[in-house]
Amino acid sequence: MGFSGRVLFFVLLFFNLSIFFPAINQAQESGVLQNLIQEAHEQRLSNNRLWRLLLHYRKGLFGREESGIDDPHFFLSKNGRTNLAAELDATLTALVTSSPSVSEEPPQCRYPARTAWLRKELPSGSQIPDPPCPRFENWKSQMSPDSVSVVFASYYMNNPASMYGHTFLRFNQKKHGGDQGLLDYAMDYAAEVNTHNGILFALYGLTGGYRGRFSTLPYYMKVQQYSNLESRDLWEYTLNLSTEGVERITEHLWELGHTSMAYYFLNKNCSYQLLPLLEVGDPSLHLSESFVLKTVPADTLRILSEQPGPVSAPSLRPSHVRQMLERRSHLSPEEVRLAGKLTESRKKKRAIRELKALAPDRQALVLDSAYDLFRYRVGFHRDQPAAVLQEERELLLLRSRLEISLRTTNEVHSFQVIPPDQGHKSGRVGVGFGFSSHSMFEEVSARPAIHDLEADPSGFVSGSQLEMLDLRLRFDNDRKVGYLEDLTLLNLESLSAWDRWIHSPSWNLKTGLSVARDVDRDPEKSLYYGLNLGSGLAFESHLWRREMIYGLAEADSGAGSVFDQGYRLGGGGRTGLLLELARFWRVHLTADFLRYPLGDIRSTTKLHLIQVFSLSRNLEFRSTLERQNTYKEALFTLNLYL
Repeated sequence: MGFSGRVLFFVLLFFNLSIFFPAINQAQESGVLQNLIQEAHEQRLSNNRLWRLLLHYRKGLFGREESGIDDPHFFLSKNGRTNLAAELDATLTALVTSSPSVSEEPPQCRYPARTAWLRKELPSGSQIPDPPCPRFENWKSQMSPDSVSVVFASYYMNNPASMYGHTFLRFNQKKHGGDQGLLDYAMDYAAEVNTHNGILFALYGLTGGYRGRFSTLPYYMKVQQYSNLESRDLWEYTLNLSTEGVERITEHLWELGHTSMAYYFLNKNCSYQLLPLLEVGDPSLHLSESFVLKTVPADTLRILSEQPGPVSAPSLRPSHVRQMLERRSHLSPEEVRLAGKLTESRKKKRAIRELKALAPDRQALVLDSAYDLFRYRVGFHRDQPAAVLQEERELLLLRSRLEISLRTTNEVHSFQVIPPDQGHKSGRVGVGFGFSSHSMFEEVSARPAIHDLEADPSGFVSGSQLEMLDLRLRFDNDRKVGYLEDLTLLNLESLSAWDRWIHSPSWNLKTGLSVARDVDRDPEKSLYYGLNLGSGLAFESHLWRREMIYGLAEADSGAGSVFDQGYRLGGGGRTGLLLELARFWRVHLTADFLRYPLGDIRSTTKLHLIQVFSLSRNLEFRSTLERQNTYKEALFTLNLYL
């Protein structure tokens, strides 16, 4: 055979091998795939609880089962959202036969939790290819959690999206102890808000107009946002999950990294979407099934705490304000005044001279409190003016010259704060009876969320009120008529005690349907829509247990056929007194005077006396005495929180 013949021979041989070996490889892949699919079907893996959890499958209101994830990019099968078996077959097919381009990741890298589970469950799972996943492995090594905590950021009345509180996950690393725990990672689920319009904000939030996404970021950034900037306490509930469970949550979080879901403020919100993640970590948990129409963050903590042993006792990371006030409580009135002067440039020199007259340990306490106050007043933003940085440096230099360790003055205090899961539940139903200057009546009421001023404040922010969709129906015994007494759409109140260091205004907002008791008509013919806004000051004392007195200037409006002109518009004021006479007994007395110079011109005076007796955490008895102009009534109600 000549040279040209030998060349032709090798060319033909290479050509045939290039066809033959891929065919063999494809045949081998086909055999492996068919074997894996057969094993999966024989074991009915598509009905396995963990597979359902990895796909976020749930039964809807009408019994239809589908994934709570509506992003088609999360699924490998076009029917994956509604067909568990189809998604399982598509996953196995992708894992065995997929040949991604250079710019794409292998499915093993995109779905590490699915891949690890299938390798473990299938007898031939070891035959699933194991390509390198550098991006995922690098991210996982950075997270490297030893345990997972659910963190609750307390209620924040100054932001509509945070009034219910907020929950997120913290991934704890053993190598980060003490203050180094701030270097751990947090996982948050939040809506991508693209409007500052309040009406659109509420509309999109209630109808799923926003997309929600998971994100990871350093824990210290969440502490900065909540504890420092917004003065919110952080409660940390560490979960007793297995090492395998913690690893599975981490892997599944990676799978969700590029996925978005419709965000609903009332139910499919930040707290709800954490629950399927926790169930992936421990499939024996049944958390999300308890929440259908509404998901209140504190209720998710209660569900977790009620499970047999998955949660340790909560630990409190107090806000900067709480720590500041706690530290200040150990100062005398003169030392408090001195700490305040140290934060004011024009008074600082004289204050330093006064400071040196104190014993070193008292100087340290005063300087620590002064620094707390200084940081609170200038804020916690990274970029500060040079003058602010210079004043901060001067305070720190004064403190550093005292040879007293920080441990002496910054010791950990046992804050007397009740965890949010120990408060009453968010929903409430009630039955009552009463009598008025016109008749006797019965009343039934229902309110899905969440808390009012008269209820037991344990686990809630003192002086706060957040009620939504509060419905009250009555039946008049004398006239045999049923009617709507009240449908409050929203009732917000924030009574912030005025303090020498913290000057927070108090305010209220209420809107909904009510009966105009100051109009001489039957109640079923007196319904109107009203909007009330107010702002003022509140002051708190502890002469007995806890007392708060407040005053608000109010603007009030109403619209409805009950008014001669179809509307009324005016304003006035309200004053109130909140008393905690015993652990189980609270009293709220209010007096309102409103004058309406526009529309249906009239004035009205309202007096309310409400007494609440807590029979247990979720059961209370209320008596309400009311007078509005000449109308008088007494109402006695038994309320159950659920």
